[in-house]
Amino acid sequence: MNKYKLISSAIIFTVLTGAASVFSQTQKSTTKVVLPSEINFVVNPNDPAGLQTVLLDGDPTKSELYTMQIKIPANVKLLAHWHPETRSVMVLSGTFYYGYGDKFDEKKLIKLPAGTFFNEPSRQPHFAWTKNGSVVLQVTGVGPTGKTDLEIGGK
Repeated sequence: MNKYKLISSAIIFTVLTGAASVFSQTQKSTTKVVLPSEINFVVNPNDPAGLQTVLLDGDPTKSELYTMQIKIPANVKLLAHWHPETRSVMVLSGTFYYGYGDKFDEKKLIKLPAGTFFNEPSRQPHFAWTKNGSVVLQVTGVGPTGKTDLEIGGK
């Protein structure tokens, strides 16, 4: 094996070993089951849009895997913002209108019905609208989470 292949293999092994170590640290060694009757959404008093959340697993304030559900009332416009972590999102109920960009633009909204999966890459500006009905999303990521608003206003 020539020295470039050997160095390349060593670098790949180091990267993969480090990634596996980080992944294993974010995993819990216990199982958890949350029944629908145990899901109790909480209104965030600091959120003018009336979003409700429930944390299902993990701690989004720490560097670990978390899963939460977010209930968004009807006719709420979420203006352009981004999150520091990559998120995986599933639309559990309702129809979510979602777009990428640094300003809310109704023409860029994509209709996402219940059952749709999408992701939000780290720091990717996006916006949304619930239009005629409430929406429940399930969000999974590796914290710490946060939100940086790019526009002021909305509901």
